Amino acid sequence: MKKSLLLICFTVLSVLQIQAQCLSNSSNTTPGITPDSATGLSPGTVGVIYSQVLQIFVPATTPVEVLPGVVLNVPVVSVELNSLTGLPPGLTYACNPSNCLFIGNSNGCADISGTPTVSGNYTLSAVITSIGTVFGQPTTQVDTLNYYTIDVTGSLASIYESTGLGFFMNQNSPNPCAEFTDIRYVVPSRGEVDFRLFNLIGKEVYRSLLTPDQGENELRFDTRDLAPGVYMYSMTFNGETLTKRLVISRK
Repeated sequence: MKKSLLLICFTVLSVLQIQAQCLSNSSNTTPGITPDSATGLSPGTVGVIYSQVLQIFVPATTPVEVLPGVVLNVPVVSVELNSLTGLPPGLTYACNPSNCLFIGNSNGCADISGTPTVSGNYTLSAVITSIGTVFGQPTTQVDTLNYYTIDVTGSLASIYESTGLGFFMNQNSPNPCAEFTDIRYVVPSRGEVDFRLFNLIGKEVYRSLLTPDQGENELRFDTRDLAPGVYMYSMTFNGETLTKRLVISRK
């Protein structure tokens, strides 16, 4: 029963919260959290603002083996984040809804944000309480999820120095953004960088060819003509493509 109730959570609340509320994707109907544990969380850099937005959908029901060989679709009452520890120094979290209580059949989102101050690889530990209704009776379970990590490097310069000036793209900042956001990136040599922005259904909504200098560069991206929502942006250099998530919110 314990293992079955954990399915209610999926990874639904592995990491959650933001200083300014994130914008949830109401069209999302895939149970769980995006990015999932296989994709993982974006790396951070000491001294550079960090923001990782997570989109969450808690299903109305989840399959639970209530007896050996007997599986029922159990109604999900709620999944709540009680605590999140192990964050890199300088980062914090906040949920939308702000109480970190996600009811069944609802969308939510969360963001880990701040400015990392110490490099290292950090394993996050989230304590969650999930409640389901089994045979008409509420059933509560508390679990700990610890399969997300955040890798924080010493500085953006150390990234491309240690890789021999490899191609690198940092997370945009601020994220969420309202009018402008900055994207720092590194290229090993002069050449064109193909910058693209896609909406959640994969439609390209913006494209620009950049001509950066060798080494560290910064793109200031104007989002004022774009609708609020969640986007994916990519940079391609010499056949290598890097992709991250961008959120526009004007609340």
